[in-house]
Amino acid sequence: MQMKRRSIEMRIVLEGDSTPNRVDLPLLKAVARARRWAGELISGKVRSVNDLARREGIDGRSVRRLIPLVFLSPRIIEAIAEGRQPVDLTLEALTRRIDLPLLWSAQLQALGVNMK
Repeated sequence: MQMKRRSIEMRIVLEGDSTPNRVDLPLLKAVARARRWAGELISGKVRSVNDLARREGIDGRSVRRLIPLVFLSPRIIEAIAEGRQPVDLTLEALTRRIDLPLLWSAQLQALGVNMK
């Protein structure tokens, strides 16, 4: 049995627990936003991060914090969409505490995402 902190809540994680995790909607939404924003920046639809931030009504720092989520491994995105990500893999952890490697296999290992 392990205790894991997830944002402001504490969860007990039991070995062999087959209860599916809930989909972390804020994390899933952030990944989707980052992908949309990156597409707009690459295509030239939006000229800069600051223009994008202005349009979204947020500061440029927030946009720059989320954009690296574009480089997440497809397996990690799939795990997030299905609610199979590790309990401690939160939006805050991904954007503020974890230095995300670019190599997908290294991401899986660093984030502890099950490769099933």
